[in-house]
Amino acid sequence: MYKRYLLPVFLFFLTALLFAQEKTVSSIHKEQSEYYNSLNLTTSAQYDSLQEFDRKQIFLTLKKDYTIIKRIFGYFPYWAGTNYLNYQWDLLSDFCHFSYEVDPSTGNATTTHNWYTSDAIDMALYNDVNVHLCVTLFSGHYTFFNTPSAQQTLIDNIITMVQDRGAKGVNIDFEAMPSAYGDAFTSFMIALSEQMHAAISGSEVSIAAPAVNWNNTFNIPILKDYIDFFMVMGYDYYWNGSSQAGPVSPLYSMTASSSYNFSRTISYYQSQGVPDEQIVMGVPYYGRQWPTSNQFAPSSTTGSGTAYTYRYIRNNTSGHYSNENKYWEPNSFSPYFSFYTNGWNQCFMEDTYSLGKKYDIVNRRNLGGIGIWALGYDNGYTDFWELIAGRFTTVSPPILSDTIFDSGGPTFDYFNNETYTYTITVPGDKQIDLDFDYLNLEANYDTLWIYDGQDINSPLLGFFSGNINPETIESSTNHLTLQFYSDGATTEPGWQAVYNAVNPTTTEENSLTKPELNIWPNPFIDVLNISFSLAVSSDVVLEIYDIRGNWGFEKNFRQIPAGKNILRLNPINIQSGTFLLILKSDGVVFGKRVVIKK
Repeated sequence: MYKRYLLPVFLFFLTALLFAQEKTVSSIHKEQSEYYNSLNLTTSAQYDSLQEFDRKQIFLTLKKDYTIIKRIFGYFPYWAGTNYLNYQWDLLSDFCHFSYEVDPSTGNATTTHNWYTSDAIDMALYNDVNVHLCVTLFSGHYTFFNTPSAQQTLIDNIITMVQDRGAKGVNIDFEAMPSAYGDAFTSFMIALSEQMHAAISGSEVSIAAPAVNWNNTFNIPILKDYIDFFMVMGYDYYWNGSSQAGPVSPLYSMTASSSYNFSRTISYYQSQGVPDEQIVMGVPYYGRQWPTSNQFAPSSTTGSGTAYTYRYIRNNTSGHYSNENKYWEPNSFSPYFSFYTNGWNQCFMEDTYSLGKKYDIVNRRNLGGIGIWALGYDNGYTDFWELIAGRFTTVSPPILSDTIFDSGGPTFDYFNNETYTYTITVPGDKQIDLDFDYLNLEANYDTLWIYDGQDINSPLLGFFSGNINPETIESSTNHLTLQFYSDGATTEPGWQAVYNAVNPTTTEENSLTKPELNIWPNPFIDVLNISFSLAVSSDVVLEIYDIRGNWGFEKNFRQIPAGKNILRLNPINIQSGTFLLILKSDGVVFGKRVVIKK
């Protein structure tokens, strides 16, 4: 069934409301930092007592017979106490100490929360986990960005503290920042990156980047050339003050009126030119609960929400968070609990299935890794550690069969301005059959390209636009790569497909329909050479299309003789870019290649 997208009449009002939230919404980082600061606790023992952690090492059940293959970046908030005793350290690549709180008038720290004496940092270093210092500024932006000496003092302090502690880098978490300071923030980050990289070889600078870049406050196209990665906060899409209860981190949109979600955030950062490996998608180890007007999602809220950790939910499975009260929101791929106490309540909290679906997207869209807010929020449970081991290590088993979607998910349209690759991998002794339930793209503008291998340099199996379902796509390897492109206007329902791992085929290729084909140089400037063999003499037509599927070049060759032939094209009058080259023999396609013109 095709997806339908009904635009509510109140969309304009909702959009205006969302933009108004730029300065008022508190992220979970800011919200919880302010809460725990207000308690005036100072020792790990006090935080352990508050969170009922008995300071015993509860488990070490996973074995070190693997190596992680993605960045696994975890925030360690100062209120975590000694729950670091339960971390599966070999499943962490990066440990981020939260935080150095900036005095905006001087750049010095109002507190570093025991950066120099933290046993948790010592343990991270002992386990060869990279340590980062998180630097937070949640208010006072006017003062800080109008005080050059404070900015330089902060840079100097960061470099010194990272050096002194043998750490790897710094993570800048500046939030609630008015868009007027976007340029000043960019200048500060450039100065920090240049000075830190010069002072500490191999050091890393990152930012806690927003899931939605309201008003383009963060100049991502420039920042990407200076910082090492973006730790994208892929959560808080629904927050305590939301008028509708919803998933903290929806993989796809829950309703037509809320178009922001985990998948779209990935597409946004890719559309800004951020390399895939620089995108680290943060995931929540917490959920949110609201009083609601109805039992089932979606439902409006009747009061403010409250954040709860995964541990809190798991510790109460015999009560409100029982299997009997658990439901599935299919549009967003999100679980939630619904129960009645003086009215209906809904609590959205990730489980291993919903989180695993996000991890699959991180893998298939070739991203740098994941971030965790926050380490220890699952304390006492191994589920999420085991999930990391099952998705991001050298022993992670490939998924044999799955249903895959465009970025709009099962219900809504894909988005404008998307260009991304999506790679499917099955066991090495298998091949892939890909069957489309539907394909509906804006004809001649939005396209899907499919390659027989693990990247777009592999042989092209086909490209598609419009609304005609492709026939079954069959790989010759254990990889298939999809490349999707959408322009800046008009979206459609997109595509949904099912892939299955199958045993290899042994059918020999026909020499007429699939002859040897070579193209060089590629990329080319003006001249392009093409060699191929024909079983019989025939007419040959060469066609070139751009990435949108638009015709760009055609040349006819009469009675090309049987055997090996070389064609030399000079010049080819097309603009620079990526193109699909197609060769036809008497009207039958016998060769396709992707070519790049500089």
